[in-house]
Amino acid sequence: MSEHIRRHRKKSKRHELSLIREFRIEIIIGVLFLLGVFLLVEELDIKIFVYHAFANSFRTIGRLSQDILEKLFYLFGEFEGSDIVGIILITIACLVFLDRLRQKAIARYGDLTVCPDCGENLHMIHRTPVQRILSYIFRLKIRRYQCKACEFEGLRIRSLHSR
Repeated sequence: MSEHIRRHRKKSKRHELSLIREFRIEIIIGVLFLLGVFLLVEELDIKIFVYHAFANSFRTIGRLSQDILEKLFYLFGEFEGSDIVGIILITIACLVFLDRLRQKAIARYGDLTVCPDCGENLHMIHRTPVQRILSYIFRLKIRRYQCKACEFEGLRIRSLHSR
């Protein structure tokens, strides 16, 4: 009997939640209606409050933008033209190096289908957090596999658009 009562109580709580979910739009409509009636009856001057809030927000954004631009112009004034070109060349070299690493990883780990030690089929296992991050950064499909027969673990790396 006590199990039946517990089950019945759980159902009634679920039923109450489903009623709130079912009538949530009507509840929102009622709250909006009551708020509208309150604002009509009460003598609040919301226009002035909203105007001051927007004006202060725009002034703050303007001051912040001006401060940021002044600091950026000061920072760029400290660099010479050759410094900027050097930074651009170093950035390009790093990007090309990372792309080369990506291509090497795809070429080296792209064709793992069976266990290289025993020739058995591999099954996919969960990736590590580092592998997930690298997959996102380098835009790669990184899959981690394990052999059931000999406990070999390996990676298969492919580009996002390959099968």
